[in-house]
Amino acid sequence: MFIKKDSKKPFDHKVWLASPTMHGEELKYITEAYETNWMSTVGKNINEVERIAAEKVGVKYAVGLSTCTAALHLCVKLAGERLYGKPSISHGALEGTSVIAV
Repeated sequence: MFIKKDSKKPFDHKVWLASPTMHGEELKYITEAYETNWMSTVGKNINEVERIAAEKVGVKYAVGLSTCTAALHLCVKLAGERLYGKPSISHGALEGTSVIAV
């Protein structure tokens, strides 16, 4: 399984996992976020997306997170609290519990 260092060579062609695409007004929104220094999970556009998402599913609030990993982490924490109750301060919701993701 070990490969000699000098036996590796770069790929002939790049393999793109995902290419950025712009449709409609995306470029306008990205430029606006850049120019107003709101390149994060806060700002006028994010507030509007959260408002629309909450309205669509019929809840009072929605939260836009920066990554899918952050969203999945939050889901596991909330599921743990729903199953086991609120944890003590400085303890995780699933402390001592195994979590299996399939």
